[in-house]
Amino acid sequence: MTRTIQTTYRYRLNPTVAQEILLNQFAGARRFVWNWALDRKKTHYQQTGGTLGFAALSAELTALKQQPGTAWLREMDSQSLQQVLRDLDSAYQHFFRRITRGEKRKGFPRFKSRKTDTPRFRIPQRVKLHAESVSVPKIGMIRAVVHRPLEGVTKGATFKREPSGHWFVSLVTEQQAAPRTERPVHSHVDVDVGLKSLAVYSNGEMTPNPRWYRTQRRKLRRAQQALSRKVRGSHNRDKARVVVARLHQKIRNQRNDFLHKLSTVTVA
Repeated sequence: MTRTIQTTYRYRLNPTVAQEILLNQFAGARRFVWNWALDRKKTHYQQTGGTLGFAALSAELTALKQQPGTAWLREMDSQSLQQVLRDLDSAYQHFFRRITRGEKRKGFPRFKSRKTDTPRFRIPQRVKLHAESVSVPKIGMIRAVVHRPLEGVTKGATFKREPSGHWFVSLVTEQQAAPRTERPVHSHVDVDVGLKSLAVYSNGEMTPNPRWYRTQRRKLRRAQQALSRKVRGSHNRDKARVVVARLHQKIRNQRNDFLHKLSTVTVA
């Protein structure tokens, strides 16, 4: 009997200046609709003691698009806005579930701030991956670093901007796979993970710790010192923050690349 598995593929996007503006507008529309819908649910509960479901909020969102002050929402992808309402409804369900279980941290949905919220949005359908680009509704073809092919049927796409300023898309796919079978083990090795040596194997081999953070520590210290001297809220501070974020991203990429290569060699 076959089984259904889900796989997530993450690609880096290289949008043009106009496309990056649209991506930021999509993320801003998501934040706006989330705050509007959360306010409507809280107000409705205070007035009636009941809750607004997804269908009622969806109808109100359609009416909201017709108002002059929020007519700009019609320029956004409709499915991305509908997905915000689904995410909020899911957050409420998780909140009530935690209350039923008696958990200390209830996790009531909160309003999203423009300064602290990570720019992101989700589109459940119509996002397609091509050889060197990604097709996004209302935006068009965005160039992407397609480092591996996509397998399965795409079930959703999440767009997110990292602190370094780079945009990424994560595509979730579903595909049918053969049932699990027990494979014979021909050889095995024990691995002990440490700090001085990253991995020590039972056969006597050892993998030294590359310590990627220490290799970039000098550049990182200078970048953080430059950031601390900038005036809060200024454009120069934003530029310095991006420099620090990209150094941290480089360290993370070096670690992930090394660990992926090491695990591939070890399993093989």
